[in-house]
Amino acid sequence: MGFGLFATLTPLFLKEIGATPTDIGVVFGGGSAAAALTFLPIGLAADRWGTKPLLVATWFASMVGGAAFLPLSDWHGALIGSFLYNVGNAAFPLLSAHLAASTPRARLGSELGIVYGAFFFGTIFASPFAGPLGAAIGLRETMAIAVGAFLLSASLTLFLKDVRPTLNTATARLPRSFWILLAVTPFAALIGIIVNPLFPVFVRDVAAVPLERVGIYVGLIALGAAVFSSANGRIADTRGPFVAIVGAGVLLTIAATLVALAGHSEPTLALGSFLLGSQTAANPVLVSALARVLPPARAGVGYSGFQLVYALGFGAGGLLSGVLYDADPLLPLLVQIALALPVTVTVAMVVSRVVRSRGPLPSGA
Repeated sequence: MGFGLFATLTPLFLKEIGATPTDIGVVFGGGSAAAALTFLPIGLAADRWGTKPLLVATWFASMVGGAAFLPLSDWHGALIGSFLYNVGNAAFPLLSAHLAASTPRARLGSELGIVYGAFFFGTIFASPFAGPLGAAIGLRETMAIAVGAFLLSASLTLFLKDVRPTLNTATARLPRSFWILLAVTPFAALIGIIVNPLFPVFVRDVAAVPLERVGIYVGLIALGAAVFSSANGRIADTRGPFVAIVGAGVLLTIAATLVALAGHSEPTLALGSFLLGSQTAANPVLVSALARVLPPARAGVGYSGFQLVYALGFGAGGLLSGVLYDADPLLPLLVQIALALPVTVTVAMVVSRVVRSRGPLPSGA
């Protein structure tokens, strides 16, 4: 819920305090890339001390990062807040390791999709209120409400069950298939994120949607993400990863095409926004594939390594998005249209080969 408010209004807030589209891309892309350097140490610590202490720490770091935006009068200070805020992304691999340790492998893709989908349902609920609140009480004040939601969310991590680390050095070597999966992940992240950093600005300035309704379109992306993440985890479990990942690429191409052609047509923009949620549909498929290759003793560092390369691709996509948008607001969409399908087909082929090479999994956790 905090993300639904914060992510919708932060680009507009940064623009209000003097940031250009390129500057906004630097804040989000640079902060994401810098925070990614913390992921491996956090993963190593989780393998040693368990996932819960690190989940609590990263969740609170993200809350502090969001709060650091509130007193700003110049966009440059947002680099520090963005770094701390994105340290919270280390919670995703820790959450994956937490689930993998307690979920039957045959259902892991489906259940990862459900848990990740829950995040997007919170975004769906909150983001439509971002614009009306921002217009009524101010962008900064609405972001403060988001930070309050972050504080509540972080506090709830204190009630997570402890999962003791698996200390089995005999199986601690990371296999070759793990490194193959890591090699393709940044490309999937880059092409998936390239529209997002400036999307609220595009909706307000190019599509000419009033501020009060900007959050609706961010909420539609989150709705699509929730639906497609949940469905794709199930599809990967039943039909295989190739169908799931390529399907996401097809939807992403259609989505960017609709948004680019929408003009001032809000129904077309709404459908394109919903389909843009397919950008996250490959995530549960990739994480489920990782569960097939990671030894339990290295789950923390393995999932953190995955999140590291994902964040690097995410950060590069954010930087590229700002530069492209400065040249022409349609360019991020055109790049996604051109590359989404080729990239996802390549990733799907690699993931399918890795999954086949590992053979069937036991049904226990």
